Amino acid sequence: MKVTGYGDECRRRWASPRWRVNVRLPFFLLLAGFCSAPMAAVAGRTVRGSLPAEPRQLPIAYFQQSPAPEGAPQAAPQHFTLTPEQRARAEAWARIGDITYVAGLLLAIALNLIFWLRGFGVGLRNLARRVSCRLIVKCLVIAPLFVGATALVNLPLDYYAGHLLERRFGLSTQTFASWFGDWGKTLALSIIAGAVLLWVFYGVIRRSPRRWWFYFWLATIPLALFVMFIEPWVVEPLFYKFMPLADSQPALVGRIETMLGNAGVDIPPPRILLMNASSKTTALNAYVSGVGASKRVVVWDTTLRALTPDETLLVLGHETGHYVLHHIAKEFALDEGVLLVIFYVGYRVFRAMVRRFGARTGLEGEGDLASLPLAILILTVLAFLASPALNGISRHYEHQADQYGLEVAYGVVPDPNAAAARAEQTLGVIDLAQPDPSRLKVFWLYTHPPVEDRIRFENDYHPWTGGRPMEFVRGSR
Repeated sequence: MKVTGYGDECRRRWASPRWRVNVRLPFFLLLAGFCSAPMAAVAGRTVRGSLPAEPRQLPIAYFQQSPAPEGAPQAAPQHFTLTPEQRARAEAWARIGDITYVAGLLLAIALNLIFWLRGFGVGLRNLARRVSCRLIVKCLVIAPLFVGATALVNLPLDYYAGHLLERRFGLSTQTFASWFGDWGKTLALSIIAGAVLLWVFYGVIRRSPRRWWFYFWLATIPLALFVMFIEPWVVEPLFYKFMPLADSQPALVGRIETMLGNAGVDIPPPRILLMNASSKTTALNAYVSGVGASKRVVVWDTTLRALTPDETLLVLGHETGHYVLHHIAKEFALDEGVLLVIFYVGYRVFRAMVRRFGARTGLEGEGDLASLPLAILILTVLAFLASPALNGISRHYEHQADQYGLEVAYGVVPDPNAAAARAEQTLGVIDLAQPDPSRLKVFWLYTHPPVEDRIRFENDYHPWTGGRPMEFVRGSR
């Protein structure tokens, strides 16, 4: 699971054409999410700017700025600047994204409410009882049926938001067959995760009816860490191909090593990878994923094509900031603190709802597998209400990574401020970032600072001009 990439600002959809499980939505949200979409979350893009979509059918030249001749100075944008046509498209994309986000949320709530009140959960429980009396076997029966049913209900919205719209806006290059193949892979992963979570969740409830919220929270920590560890090796290759960046860009990797060496940092070249994002998208990004031995920095091939070498170094400087400053571990720890509160509130609401409405809806208690739709319903609502806290944590670390990128590039890139601002401008234009999001939207949904705020900071932060020390890269110049 990656911390987040350079550019997705806003997580707008429940459905995604690929496996995307973000660190800030650990395993408890999979329990809420595996029933609502198949799995909202990680892989390449949910990371930065304004949730782009996948590449659509406009030529990429429409979005790009013309690079200056080699060696010629390029002016740094002082603000996020769009032509009238670009602004109209970005605003249209943002409006549609908001509508599909709300539609996905309401659909998830309505679907689980119907499943609970109309006895779908009770039917699944009775079927599982006929198969076996063992909890693990019952979960293996229920998970595919429950996840499959919810995924099929969500399929039209997934297709519209995750494929049709993205092609219409020129962000997706995927064929329907490719998109549907990714949808099927995500569904399979969701079923596997759902079966495990179902078994752990109800096993804990049955063993400790009063403290299950705490023990389940403890159980999600190693589960989430395990998924984060294996994701770069097991999950991401299901959707994209990766190769060492040094194989195709040795000169760029050499500059990266110089940049990191000046800061006293060592990231082995085999851990800096290139991803073939262009096989499915025209959007730009880079990201960090994994923990421990699996931790790595990934840059999309679309990013290399759209940015100059100096601009690419600033993007990679941002990502190495996540790597060097241990943002995955820090964000994970803070998010888990938020999740503990969510679990406790969920426990109180869940218990009250079962006691008041359980008998009328066929539930035999909190540990009854038939209560799954109710549990999902409650956690879906709580996840939405927790979005400002979780996304606020993310924005804090994204800002730190922006700052680190400027500091580590100083002395290697002639003008790191200008390169960072140009990179952000290009990424914002291509990824259809909303130019003027409301403060409420940023507060509630954005995982990254808005593009305008980032460009302003990238122009204004230069402590070296006044002889002041840098915060993260010290004693290396």
